[in-house]
Amino acid sequence: MNQARSASDTIAERMRASGAVPGGRPETVGATMRLAASPAGEISTFNAVDEMTDRLYSAVGTLRQVHDEVDAEDPSTSVLLPSIIDQLEKQAWMLAAENRAV
Repeated sequence: MNQARSASDTIAERMRASGAVPGGRPETVGATMRLAASPAGEISTFNAVDEMTDRLYSAVGTLRQVHDEVDAEDPSTSVLLPSIIDQLEKQAWMLAAENRAV
């Protein structure tokens, strides 16, 4: 998950450089995230891999959705998104390979 953490840092730094204030407090993230809650208790490794993969692909979907809006507001920021999308998709693909049945 280092790529996701690094990408969030990159976007937060870009937001600050452009005068915006990223809302990274847990309350803000929790109130605005589009992901379903993780299941309570212990889950199987197989299910954990699937859940993490789904969450990465969900983040990629969100980045794809907002790209044009970001590009209209700040083209310098929008050029960062394809690289982040590529990194997250690669990470999701590699993670999903853990559950691949041959």
